[in-house]
Amino acid sequence: MPFIGGILTVAFGIIAVGATLFYQYQPNDTSAIKSQESQSEQATSLQENSEYQIVSVDVKSDGFSQENIEVKAGVPTKINFIKHSGYTCIRSVQSKDLGIDVYLEKGDNFITLKDLKPGTYNFNCGMYMYYGTITVV
Repeated sequence: MPFIGGILTVAFGIIAVGATLFYQYQPNDTSAIKSQESQSEQATSLQENSEYQIVSVDVKSDGFSQENIEVKAGVPTKINFIKHSGYTCIRSVQSKDLGIDVYLEKGDNFITLKDLKPGTYNFNCGMYMYYGTITVV
């Protein structure tokens, strides 16, 4: 009887790990749809709220959706790093140029930047694997 219990335990473990890996690497169509809806909503809020420029950046398992962001100088900017899944190695976003180091929660993560001077500013994930730039014109 203990032998059968051991076999069942191992079989259950293999199935659980396999299912987890299977679902982790499947494309998530709903997050793409939500991202498009979110971007259209934010574009609307950008028009309504002319005090800020709002830029959305999806945080994906293979980096940032927008590696090069362009914004206007002198206008406060809100960058929303949208993390759709907890299954990504990107845990934070940093920029020595801008003095930011922010842990990213699942969902919306707004970073407000004020008084940006013209130039190019670098940002990266906390592990220095994925990079991007913010170009201020």
